[in-house]
Amino acid sequence: MNENKLRVLYISSWYPNRVKPLLGIFVKRHAAALAKKCSVGVIYVCSDENEGIEETTEDGIYTIRVYYKRVASQVPFFAQWRKYKEYSRAWEKAINLYKQRQGIPDIISCNVVMPVALIALRLKKKWNVPFTITEHWTGYFPEDGRYKGLFMKSLAGRAVKNASAVITVSNALKTKMQQLGLANTYHVISNVVDIKMFDVAANKLSDRPFRFIHVSSLDEEQKNVSGIIRAFGESHKMYPTARLTIVGSGEEKRALEKLTEILDLKNQVEFAGQKTGIELAGLFQQADAFVLFSNYENLPCVMLEAMSCGLPVIGTKVGDVPEYINTSNGLLVDSHNEKQLCSAMTEMIQNKGKYDASEIRKAIVGKVNEDAVAEAFLQVYKSVLNK
Repeated sequence: MNENKLRVLYISSWYPNRVKPLLGIFVKRHAAALAKKCSVGVIYVCSDENEGIEETTEDGIYTIRVYYKRVASQVPFFAQWRKYKEYSRAWEKAINLYKQRQGIPDIISCNVVMPVALIALRLKKKWNVPFTITEHWTGYFPEDGRYKGLFMKSLAGRAVKNASAVITVSNALKTKMQQLGLANTYHVISNVVDIKMFDVAANKLSDRPFRFIHVSSLDEEQKNVSGIIRAFGESHKMYPTARLTIVGSGEEKRALEKLTEILDLKNQVEFAGQKTGIELAGLFQQADAFVLFSNYENLPCVMLEAMSCGLPVIGTKVGDVPEYINTSNGLLVDSHNEKQLCSAMTEMIQNKGKYDASEIRKAIVGKVNEDAVAEAFLQVYKSVLNK
């Protein structure tokens, strides 16, 4: 540990782990960016079939993961009580190990209020250390609707009140939290993109078929992937050589594959499965436009990655998507409006040469690169500690 660096402890409701390797990957990207300027540690707790402790250093981040044995019970109240006890005991192990190895941090970053804010409140009192909140959760949006119930609202209100600052990854999320009465000093800091990995294709053949790409969890309620397939099917009637690549995995993937069969698009729609890193960058570099047809959003990392690769975007007017899309880099449509989406896809094919990939990339990379995001976090932490 470098004693000259600011010591930041990340505690998170979501973080990549052996059960869900991609859960909260954007939180880890924030931590990895900050680790180039600060001494960063992460502690994370989750349930698994087997309990255990992982202690590693990843991307410059000292990391502790504690797994507690998954609680199974036919009695809901008893199961909840047992789960809370096991969860709390696991956090106690993680906190004690972190303190033994790293000492007490200068500041705590609480990522995603529910449920880890309970730990942030406890540590603030125990260690007399301030904490900030970084929120990514779409549950505050009415279209999502998961921000409800006395316990959740009480905990969120108490956490935000006791936090020294609140950071959101989009202006839309900041506004929604403020409208819900969660008052504090707010800062908006973007998600991180590896701009070296996600770059404009060096050589892209001009005579190949036009290819759209969509990347998501394939969650129909939020992402409306079936709407993309239906709209593509209509535009495909006018432009039969066009192709669509769908990247992601989930419970609804098979139903989406079935839909392409029903619409006779099986040979035109490719399901590429789950891809990240260099594999995903490669797929973006083979595509001509990114399509996002979400019913609600915050600030999708994949949209920023696509734009860093120079792709124009078709997106819905939700979350912070409209703040990033304009006539020079894409088209906006209303959520649920498949007719508009079909028209936008058709227009995108017709105007293939309109969009300048290098200019699309240039406009985005200054906001999403690691150094800019880390510096923004560092300035918030300094302002908190200087109060």
